[in-house]
Amino acid sequence: MIWYNGVSVHASPALTLTVTTDKPEYYPNENVTIYGNLTVDETPVTDGLVAIQVKNPSGQTLMFRTEITGTPPSITPYVAVRSIIPCNSTGGPKDSFGRGTLAFFKLIVTNYDIDPRRALMAVSTFYSDNVPFCYSSFECELVEKTTTSIIFCLPIPQDATLGNSTAYGNAYSDLPENGGWPYCTEKSTTFLITSEGFSLSPTMSEQTNQLATTLQLEGNYNTTFKLSWETGAGDYAIYATSRYYGEEIFTNTTFSVKLQGDFDGDGDVDFTDLFVTMIGTYYYNYWNEGTYDPKADFDGDGDIDFTDLFIYMIGTYYYNYWL
Repeated sequence: MIWYNGVSVHASPALTLTVTTDKPEYYPNENVTIYGNLTVDETPVTDGLVAIQVKNPSGQTLMFRTEITGTPPSITPYVAVRSIIPCNSTGGPKDSFGRGTLAFFKLIVTNYDIDPRRALMAVSTFYSDNVPFCYSSFECELVEKTTTSIIFCLPIPQDATLGNSTAYGNAYSDLPENGGWPYCTEKSTTFLITSEGFSLSPTMSEQTNQLATTLQLEGNYNTTFKLSWETGAGDYAIYATSRYYGEEIFTNTTFSVKLQGDFDGDGDVDFTDLFVTMIGTYYYNYWNEGTYDPKADFDGDGDIDFTDLFIYMIGTYYYNYWL
């Protein structure tokens, strides 16, 4: 007689992650919304983290963000960003930075693990209209059970938008494009960009430092950023990653940016774009039907008028033709 001892086999829960954009194609100065969902065995994960990295056609990173899929995870992370604070080169409080200067940000990070942890620390900065303009990342080994301060240096462009801006601090196991997943929720702080080295109260950064996440339900996440007027044409890559109860997941997608002024999408800016589309469609529809399309609002003031026609004619059509 042969006896068979059966052994129960339990398959690992299937973790799935999706990522997409609200449109496949954009023009400069438009908002890009990235969204998706995280599920386990088709059940929404309502306490997950999703890392997002966006790269331009040249392969340069545009931004990093970490979004949550409902409420922040309740478990203690291996690594946590405690705060991000604008500062000077030695870590002292500083809330404003002039155009063409260097801005510094201090990330306070704790490794709660009993072992050392490799971490990819990242800071991304955004103007008040949500246009990303600079980032920095740094890979390091964090000592176990220790809190560490890391100072990041980011250049402020000569033509930077004046006023309040936001910096986001994140910690990943590696670059999201390499499958690196988020260790923790991100932190944010505001700072001021000035035309000169103007300084505000040193307590401003601590008062405004906050958890920068968008609460979502049913395992969904989303984040929105704005393309600048100088955004180049081509295909942009989005990488999204997550880790949930020991299982890691990676996915990616792309979106395209069309040439500014190439309204008919044929790869050039010519007579058709100017007279048929810009004047005959967008300008006409705005003043006769009240229909507004942001890609024809070249000065970004909320209407389509003679100024937009002039900017388009001289700055785009004439410039591209003769130069």
